[in-house]
Amino acid sequence: MLMFCVLMVLILHMNVHCVYLNWTSHDRPNIVVLVSDAFDGRLTFSPGNKVVQLPYINYMREMGAVFLNSYTNSPICCPSRAAMWSGQFVHLTQAWNNYKCLDPSATTWMAHLGKSGYHTHSMGKLDYTSGHHSVSNRVEAWTRDVPFLLRQEGRPVTDLVGDTSTKRVMTKDWNITDVAVQWIRHTAVSLTQPFALYVGLNLPHPYCTDSLGPTAGGSTFRTSPYWLNKVSYDQVSVPKWLRVEDMHPVDYYSTFTKNCSGHFTEEEIRNIRAFYYAMCAETDSMLGEVIDSLRDTGLLNRTVVLFTSDHGDLAMEHRQFYKMSMFEGSSHVPLLIMGPGVKTGFEISLPVSLVDIYPTVLDLAGVPQPGGLSGHSLIPLVSGVSAQSAEPHPGWVLSEYHGCNANASTYMLRIGEWKYITYADGLTVPPQLFNLSKDESELRNVASHFPDVCQDLDRLLRTVVDYPSVSQAVHRYNKQQFLEWKQNLGDSYSQVIANLRWHIDWQKDAQSYERDIEEWLNTRAMSELNNSL
Repeated sequence: MLMFCVLMVLILHMNVHCVYLNWTSHDRPNIVVLVSDAFDGRLTFSPGNKVVQLPYINYMREMGAVFLNSYTNSPICCPSRAAMWSGQFVHLTQAWNNYKCLDPSATTWMAHLGKSGYHTHSMGKLDYTSGHHSVSNRVEAWTRDVPFLLRQEGRPVTDLVGDTSTKRVMTKDWNITDVAVQWIRHTAVSLTQPFALYVGLNLPHPYCTDSLGPTAGGSTFRTSPYWLNKVSYDQVSVPKWLRVEDMHPVDYYSTFTKNCSGHFTEEEIRNIRAFYYAMCAETDSMLGEVIDSLRDTGLLNRTVVLFTSDHGDLAMEHRQFYKMSMFEGSSHVPLLIMGPGVKTGFEISLPVSLVDIYPTVLDLAGVPQPGGLSGHSLIPLVSGVSAQSAEPHPGWVLSEYHGCNANASTYMLRIGEWKYITYADGLTVPPQLFNLSKDESELRNVASHFPDVCQDLDRLLRTVVDYPSVSQAVHRYNKQQFLEWKQNLGDSYSQVIANLRWHIDWQKDAQSYERDIEEWLNTRAMSELNNSL
C-alpha cells in the first residue's frame, strides 16, 4: 500500500510541469531570496494565516506559488542553512550542530550564479559557516548521555515594548532591510546584468534573555502593541499537551532542557503564541519593503522572489518552544515563489525541502546542475509549461537533527500522509509515526499500530542515509571536539564549563558533573575514537 502511494505521488506530479525554463542570456530573471529565522510555514496558507495579518506573504501566495508541505533539512539554524546553501543533506555536509557547519570549500548556489554572469550580493544573517555560535554548541553533547538532566534554555517569556506607533522593534533586521532597499533602488536598478540578492533576517527568532547572561539561548518573545494589534487574539489557540508520563522520551528530554517542564497558565501560553505571531507580522513587513522597492523601480516583473526560513518555532506546541524537533511547528517552513514563469495562485502539496532551493535557483538562471545535489528543482512544479524532460521530485523529504536539546540523533522522513521519525541506531529509542491527514497536532504516535508502514518507511530511509552509522559518526565527533576543547583550556576548564548554557543547574553539584563527564569520555566509544585519530 505504501509503495502504491509513492507511485501515485510521482505520477500526479510528473504530469504537472515537467520542463525547466529556457532562459536566454538576455532575459534571465533577477533573483531575490529572503530567508527569515524560525518562521512557522503553516502561517503562509489557510487556516494558519488567519491568526495574524501577513499582507505580503498573502500577496506572494496570490501572485505566485506556495508549497504547503515544505520542510527544513535540519531544525536548527546552521545545519539547515548549510543544507540550503550547499544543496546537500546534513549527513553529507556533516554540519552536525550550530558550531560545526558548512566546509569553507563548498560551492554555494550564489557562487555558481556569480560565475555565470549574475551580479551577486548577500546581506544580513548568513549563518552557514562554522564557529560563529557559542562554544556550548560545540561541547554540549555530554549532557545527553548522563543519568541526569540539565536545563539549557531560559523559560520562555514575553516582553511588550513601545506603543501603538512602535513599528521598528527588531532594529538590526530593519537596518538590514533598509540596506537591501537602498541597494535595489540605487544599484540593482542600474545594472546591465541580472542580479541575485540574498537578504537574511533574524526574526521571528526569539530574543536572548539578557538576565540569564551571554550563554543563555533566546527565550524572550518581544514585540510592540503595533504588531500585536495585527494578531487576532481570539484565534490564538492553546495547544493540547500530552501528559508528561505519556511523552516520547526524546520529547520529554527536550521539554526539560528547554525549561518548559514547569507549570504554564493558559494566559502565558496564549501570550507567547500571540507575541510570536506578532513577530512574524513584523517579518512580513520587512519582506514587503523589499517587494515594494522592486515594484517602485520597475524590477518586480523581471524578478523571481523566494521567501523561506531555516526552521520554524514550536511556540509552546508539545510543551516546547524554539526548534530542534521534527514536530510541524519546528520543521515545517514557509516556501513561496513568485515572478516571471511562475503560475499565480498556485498551491503545491508535494513535500519539498530547503535542499531544493539550490537546483531551483540554478534552474531559474539557466545554469547547469552540478553533480552530488540532494535536492531537485522546483521549477517544473511551479512553471506554466509542460513536457517530459525534467526529473521529477521524489515525493519525500528528509530532515535530521544532531544538536542540543535532543538526546538522540533524529531522522524524519515525510511522504504522503506519513511522518516517520527514528532515532540513533533505530533500536535503542522507539520510533514515532504520525498520520498527518488524521492527526495534524501530532498527538497520536501510531508506530505500534502500523508496524508494516514503519518497516517500509525505515527501509526507504536507509536507501537515502545509513543513519545508524551517521549516529555513530556524530558520537565520535562530539567526543573528539570535547577532548580538544578541554585540553586547550587547561587549568581554566572547570571555570569555563561552569558558565556555559547549563550554568544555573551546574551550580548544584559541579564536582559530580565533572566526574560524569569523565565517565562519558571513557566509555567504549572512546576507544573507537582513539583508534580513528
